[in-house]
Amino acid sequence: MTEKLKFGLIGCGGQGRYLSEALNITGLGELVACTDLKPDAAEQAMKQCGYKETYTNAREMLSQADVDAVIVATTHDQLQPCGIAVVEADKHLFIEKPMALNAADGRKLVEAARKAGVKVMVGYTLPFLPARIRMKQLLKQGAVGEIAHVTAGQLIGRMGGWLAEPKHGGGPLLYIGAHVIYQVLDVVKQKATRVFAEAQFTASGVDAECLFTVRFDGGVVAQIVTSQRLGVRYGWIDVLGSAGRVRSEWESNSLAVHSQALDAYKEPTIIEVSEDATGPRVALGTMASVSSFKYIRAWAAEFMDFIAAIKEDREPSVTGEDGVRVLEITDAVIESGKTGKLVNL
Repeated sequence: MTEKLKFGLIGCGGQGRYLSEALNITGLGELVACTDLKPDAAEQAMKQCGYKETYTNAREMLSQADVDAVIVATTHDQLQPCGIAVVEADKHLFIEKPMALNAADGRKLVEAARKAGVKVMVGYTLPFLPARIRMKQLLKQGAVGEIAHVTAGQLIGRMGGWLAEPKHGGGPLLYIGAHVIYQVLDVVKQKATRVFAEAQFTASGVDAECLFTVRFDGGVVAQIVTSQRLGVRYGWIDVLGSAGRVRSEWESNSLAVHSQALDAYKEPTIIEVSEDATGPRVALGTMASVSSFKYIRAWAAEFMDFIAAIKEDREPSVTGEDGVRVLEITDAVIESGKTGKLVNL
């Protein structure tokens, strides 16, 4: 299959348009159709990103538009229902994280995709960022030896709009916390067995912050924090083991490394990772909004992997099953945070 894949979009807000721009710069996809509950948003996506036509609703688009795959970038509560509709229409699915509000709904989506024989990729972006790619290379080279502990977090300021509403799946745990949970799972590569959390909730009922411990089957312990109480955006992952440590920070191309296993890093070292380490080159003005520019190459790399998975009939780098594993932990964090009890997975 050498021709471009034909894509549709459900959810034409900012994230849907940014992802569409990222797909555009790969040169591997054709933007065919888009839909949104707000007709003006769909019109904007058509004009800004180059979709050929708009539809009044997702069902209409899925039944009438000639598409091979669909991007779903809606509010959290609509991700899974729209994803189910996509795979039941026999279309491949690129779905924004967290893919569902809970693990049970995530499993239903995975099973529906398996039954339909289509691919599902969940939009976890951090592993496609240049510094995180280099971090995993160092871990593979044995920089930290046997992993013992991971500390990680994703922190932002006060959340508003639908992200402050429980019915839409608001709160930082699902919004940014899911990203760092996936990153921890991707690094540790062991089965999570139990979770204990301390959590605070807003008056509306969404999480204000969650501080939690995840123990893994092989003995690794991760300590993770997500919060909307910070004055700036900040995130990190620090991987510590028998031979040293590696630290990567959100929105930074620097890595901190100290390793007794690798001669180059016997002393504490800062590595500056080039932006050219991942994704296609792109210049401002080539269908890349200023607000999305920092991540557009990573998103493009995601789509390159997704399209390759379809063409090669393999699983993408981030599967629906991976998304479910994240949701199993977010479910446990909320349960433990509300009950004060340890939750076994």
